[in-house]
Amino acid sequence: MRTFIQTTLLAAALLLPLSACKPEKAEAPPPQAIAADAVGRYCGMNLADHPGPKGQVILKGTDKPVWLSSVRDTLAFTALPEEPKDYRAVYVTDLGRAADPQKPDLSAWVEARQAWYVLNSGRTGGMGEAETLSFAEEGAARRFAGANGGTVKRFADLTADEILTPDQPEPAAPQESAPQESGAHGGHGPKGAM
Repeated sequence: MRTFIQTTLLAAALLLPLSACKPEKAEAPPPQAIAADAVGRYCGMNLADHPGPKGQVILKGTDKPVWLSSVRDTLAFTALPEEPKDYRAVYVTDLGRAADPQKPDLSAWVEARQAWYVLNSGRTGGMGEAETLSFAEEGAARRFAGANGGTVKRFADLTADEILTPDQPEPAAPQESAPQESGAHGGHGPKGAM
């Protein structure tokens, strides 16, 4: 019995220094203010030229963020296999304090992996594509979805398809024109008739 206790104590004494050698998780850098010359990675255009929420990804080895023109672009950056995966931080605009998602407070950020998202609300982003809307608080996301439609999800629950090919807003139905009198087509029959 004494040998067992000595062996256990020896093993614990040897393992204790190893647990102290675990690398500490680096603290995420804070989000940065959008610079006047900030350009979206995918559109190549100045962020100030587009309405709506934005994103920024700060990679290891740099303090300069990769700017993204929309939340959808930010999420796509994390989903695309060809993009770097060594993030120090990923931030998206917190729309919880915005009266209008097209005119958010661009100094209000939330870590993307902690955010709540509203998908398929029919809202579009700065480039006119379907936008995923980001919120720091679940209650704000659920209130928005309740009032505007859409589904609420967490970052970890988003699928690549939802990010890369979101449901597009339905286009407005074309207005029907009044029936035309015969001969209105210049004497020709329906298209394709001879």
